[in-house]
Amino acid sequence: MKQYSFDHYYIYSEMTTVLQELAAEYPGLIKMHSICTTVDGHEVWATEITNYATGGALEKPAYYVDGSHHAGEVTGSMAAIHLIVTLVQGYGKKDNITNLLDNFTVYVIPRISPDGAEKVLTTPEQLRSVNRPYPFEEWMPGLHPEDLDGDGVIRMMRVPDPTGVWKAMDKDPRILVKRSPSDFGGTYYHLYPEGIIEGYDGVHVQPAEGKWNLDFNRNYPLGWFPENRQPGAGKYPLSNPENKAVVDFVLSHPNICGGVTYHTSGGCYIYPPGTKPEKQADSRDMRMFKEIGAMATEETGYGCFNIFDAFLTDTVNYSSGAFDDWMYSTQGIPTYTAELWDLAIRAGVPNVYPRTTPKTDAEKAEALSLCYQWIDENAKQNKAVPILGWTPYDHPQLGKVEIGGPDFKFTWQNCPIGFLEQEVEKNTNFCLRMAAALPRVQIDKMAAEQQAQGIYKVTALVRNAGYLPTFVCNEAKTLGVDDPLTAKLETAGVLLSGEAEGKIGHLEGFSGVKALELDSSSYKYGNAKAFHQEEFVKELTWVVKAPAGTEVSLTVSGKKCGSKTASITLL
Repeated sequence: MKQYSFDHYYIYSEMTTVLQELAAEYPGLIKMHSICTTVDGHEVWATEITNYATGGALEKPAYYVDGSHHAGEVTGSMAAIHLIVTLVQGYGKKDNITNLLDNFTVYVIPRISPDGAEKVLTTPEQLRSVNRPYPFEEWMPGLHPEDLDGDGVIRMMRVPDPTGVWKAMDKDPRILVKRSPSDFGGTYYHLYPEGIIEGYDGVHVQPAEGKWNLDFNRNYPLGWFPENRQPGAGKYPLSNPENKAVVDFVLSHPNICGGVTYHTSGGCYIYPPGTKPEKQADSRDMRMFKEIGAMATEETGYGCFNIFDAFLTDTVNYSSGAFDDWMYSTQGIPTYTAELWDLAIRAGVPNVYPRTTPKTDAEKAEALSLCYQWIDENAKQNKAVPILGWTPYDHPQLGKVEIGGPDFKFTWQNCPIGFLEQEVEKNTNFCLRMAAALPRVQIDKMAAEQQAQGIYKVTALVRNAGYLPTFVCNEAKTLGVDDPLTAKLETAGVLLSGEAEGKIGHLEGFSGVKALELDSSSYKYGNAKAFHQEEFVKELTWVVKAPAGTEVSLTVSGKKCGSKTASITLL
């Protein structure tokens, strides 16, 4: 068994090789195919992972994971690859993985934007989602980030100027802090990204409109707004071929019951809705998100929050067109956005969500100081490009400047590579637990009781042994995409009563029962029927006329739950 290392970030060719090697070595567990060919000619790979010996992929409930909606957030892509490797190589060795793949399917799209990620990983460039011009075809006037000193990293430039608004921090002179209203007579700076000014007039230095501003996580149909309201949204919903391919993939796999979309950074799991406060959403669904999210906190140490309540400072012009909202609010699929890695948390900066008031300048400076200390202490021995002091540089337009600061891409945005394996492993552990929470429909028993000569009463018990109900969440019911279960009885005999095929409704999961509650007088247990009338178990009955030795077969199926079959011989 080949061992795959997670001590560096895979470029496209290495990622492709890993997936191809796994598919070749484990054909009974994994298949891969392209869902889209990008503008730069890369394939957007999707993997399908299950034990095919126990049934086809669509015959089982499925879990979904993706990475790299945002090209620079390559930790998420590596976490998705780590999950694939863990599942395939762990089957038959670890009971939880073996049970998972025997009963469920896992779909993983590890790199939604291979074009953008390749640009990020092979050049100093930084970009949001993809290296395609947007919203302007031409470079706009202003400062464009560029690696001027050739060290492979786009850092910051500070320019001494008596009118500058920044000054060196007493505690750590490498850090620039805001000049106070009474500061005069010292050394002050203007602060800019390292780069060249397009159309420089000799006076004004303004940031240029970004050349690559498409944001894949603003291009989904739910809550989409045009560019003037939502920057990066694209020309219309699903105008990016990668976004459309992801939506087509989800729609063509109706067995998907839940999932995670990997991003960075922030060190948290966030859940929808992102278009309205949690108190306006379904209470049972929000409890489900919290209960599953508690497992994420146990495995990763990340907090779990509703995105609208915890993160949005503007609740009118909020960020929109996100994938997790589209999954939950149009497809009824509970989906978390995982914000992997957070330098500030690692450095000991308090992680406060929701934050009702902005950080003060002093709080920002102290947080930055803690982060610099952490990088000094940890990043060097973990192969990351360390903090650099300010180095003089002759800028062709600004004259004498200094270039310095950290490697943003691999300190703030992503893990230093020495921390990559532990970061992706703990998130894989959560995914294994969340996937195990999907609905588990089973036929507990089939029995036949002879009523008269050649007349049999056939009984079957159908149960959901999973945490999630077969309708997955209340939002799915509201949307009308819940797809009730179907029972189909097949026999060579004559059916005297009961339907040969028909809808049997839904089966509750144990998420429908509240936890133990304690009040002043007694313990109380919540009741599943407080939420829905579905039962955990349904008894189905038929009367069949047939000679002894006739076989009767029952298949219970649903788009979200796959298909289960059991049979009995009449005696």
